[in-house]
Amino acid sequence: MATAELDLPLDDTPASRFLAWLIGGLVFLAVLACAVALLAQGALDRLSERPRIVTVALPAVDDPAVGEAELARVRAALEDMSGVAWTAVVSEEELDKLIEPWFGVVAPEARAELPLPRLLDVRFQPGVVPDLTALARKVRAIVPNALIDETGPARGALEEAAQRLRWLGGGAGLLVLAVLVVVVVVVTRASLDLHDETVDLLRLLGAPDRYVARQFELHAMASALRGGSVGFAAALATVVGLVHLPTLWGLRLVPVVPRPLDWILLAMVPVLAALLITLAARFAAVHGLARLR
Repeated sequence: MATAELDLPLDDTPASRFLAWLIGGLVFLAVLACAVALLAQGALDRLSERPRIVTVALPAVDDPAVGEAELARVRAALEDMSGVAWTAVVSEEELDKLIEPWFGVVAPEARAELPLPRLLDVRFQPGVVPDLTALARKVRAIVPNALIDETGPARGALEEAAQRLRWLGGGAGLLVLAVLVVVVVVVTRASLDLHDETVDLLRLLGAPDRYVARQFELHAMASALRGGSVGFAAALATVVGLVHLPTLWGLRLVPVVPRPLDWILLAMVPVLAALLITLAARFAAVHGLARLR
């Protein structure tokens, strides 16, 4: 309903005049914050789907036959673990590349003089989180001095960053919605105080308080629909621009693309904001009218 059809000239209030713009700006911020949270959740889901690889380092031994026997026992024990896809021994060529930054290029005749560990890569099935404690216990029951580490330590940092962004975005979105409710309550109370004479006149004409409160509710809802639509459209354009436009220049600022469910959830933000605004305006009007009696 347009505000021009209301009996109260609420658009004449300075704060009410800019209410739609305030709502649009806050909805814009809320949608962006929720988009950050959803994109972070998408990154976490993608990371969880990638297979994890754990590297087992067995200390060097003098007897090659003993070393091969230990390695075979360790591989057999690990392949019996739930969630393990396969195990693979790191080749000598790969091991030489790993030690090259510290020892330089190792000649074949000098390689026997270096006590190089035997490395074993253990790949888990996608979505399986390895239990490093149980894995270490099983390996060290065969080789007590074995070392276990998950390959790609930066992945843990990526997960931690994505989790922080998810909570930060979600918390910021809720905070903006809370600020939006406070703003609507303050504007409604200010408008009620400025139109107290008109409210008294409506009461004298027989209008019940619920009818008067309905005036503020409809005005707030109309402002929410106008401002929320503009804020949501601007936020949507911002998200699409950040996700897709850099790819035209071969860049990718956002590592994940919003999923269809993410767009649906983002579209619910202005709807939720409109409901909160309408309820907040009615609540403030009802309590304000009770105070003016």
